[in-house]
Amino acid sequence: MSIVLSVVLIVILAIGFVVMTFLYNRERQKCAQYKKGIAVQKSYLQNMSHDIRTPMNAICGFSQLLCNSQIRSMMSEDEIAEYGVIIQSNTDLLSTLVNDILDISDMESGKYRLNIGTCNVNDVCRNALSTVKFRCPDNIKMYMTSEVDDSYTIKSDSKRVEQVIINYLTNAVKHTSEGEIHVHVSLKEKPGMVTFSVADTGEGVPADKAELIFKRFEKFNTFNGGTGLGLAICRTIASQLGGEAKLDTTYKQKGARFIFTHPVG
Repeated sequence: MSIVLSVVLIVILAIGFVVMTFLYNRERQKCAQYKKGIAVQKSYLQNMSHDIRTPMNAICGFSQLLCNSQIRSMMSEDEIAEYGVIIQSNTDLLSTLVNDILDISDMESGKYRLNIGTCNVNDVCRNALSTVKFRCPDNIKMYMTSEVDDSYTIKSDSKRVEQVIINYLTNAVKHTSEGEIHVHVSLKEKPGMVTFSVADTGEGVPADKAELIFKRFEKFNTFNGGTGLGLAICRTIASQLGGEAKLDTTYKQKGARFIFTHPVG
């Protein structure tokens, strides 16, 4: 099991670094100065290496513990379950990192496609919550409210709408240490649009950083894991769906509120 897992991780890591190198070579070409491009590339690859290595080490380390019969026999059932959760959590984190890189690569190459169909608004929010909820600490309340009926639908790509909300929720979990994370659906906030919002009671984002955080490879807090691609992906998806992804700079409560608008048609 450990050997197979290691091989899978090595393959994922190799794919990730190939795509990263491709992306940053393109970013470098856009830089006005070659030296600046080299510095940005080096910094990003260093950060990315750390972001990938951290969950990979956790997965390999705890997998080896569970696969060692002598060590496992000395563990309680609660410890075994806890280590399993850690492995699952870090596997999902690693998968998210790689998926973000591949999504950006597809967007760059024009291969990113939308599959428009019937999208149940409340269902996509519930699915997003269930995907992220296990990453949320017990002291943080994560919940959803909606102004629309459970049968309300729009014409859209359900998976992409869900992806935006998941990215918002993941971002909120990273930056919230206590309080709550609230998903809300509104038809009143902006007439003609469905407004999905994710509000948290975390550290917040200064208004002058509202646009910067949606740029590729930008992270407001460099101590938090991630590629710095999640919000950039949200904005691209929202634009392709005829809507908008942004930070609510009018939000006056503690924390931050992110908005994703989508046409009702």
